[in-house]
Amino acid sequence: MSTILQPVITSAGLAAVFRAQQNGFKAKITKIGIGSGVHQVDENTTNLKAERYRLDIDCAEYDEANKQLHLTVRDDSKVADDGFFVNEVGFYTEEEVNGQIRHVLFAVYSAIDPIAYKSNDIDLLLAFDLTLTGVPGDAITIIDKGVDFNILIAPELAKMARSQIMNMYRHLKQKFALIDKGIL
Repeated sequence: MSTILQPVITSAGLAAVFRAQQNGFKAKITKIGIGSGVHQVDENTTNLKAERYRLDIDCAEYDEANKQLHLTVRDDSKVADDGFFVNEVGFYTEEEVNGQIRHVLFAVYSAIDPIAYKSNDIDLLLAFDLTLTGVPGDAITIIDKGVDFNILIAPELAKMARSQIMNMYRHLKQKFALIDKGIL
């Protein structure tokens, strides 16, 4: 199931894009924050209400025709408690100010209905499509890890293939045993 998120681009995020363009650079979206807070967001929001994790972006793609960013993050860390519902998401740009790296909340989303549940039992894999309306498409760049998520499902496919092959092997072994006994 996918949920259409409509994050609000913050004033601080727009200012970070403007500062980057003034210096001849693109604003770099580098992190995605997830949290359990529920709050009303607007362009003056500067942080998540109950941020739990700030994650590096694993994979990013840019659809230039639609001015849309596709961002994917994976969280395999352990939570301190049993888990939490993800109700808020923040997209952060990175900029250098006086030699210090600073993360600025570029866009934020929060809702009563949770996006996902983060537990210790499974890895949390989230994918987002962020449409850049009100921001020039060439003003943003994404810094990601370059992870190919097709690799993540390879072990599961290998387990499934092994199970199917072992099932066929047992079936053939039983058939040959029945043939040897003259039953078939």
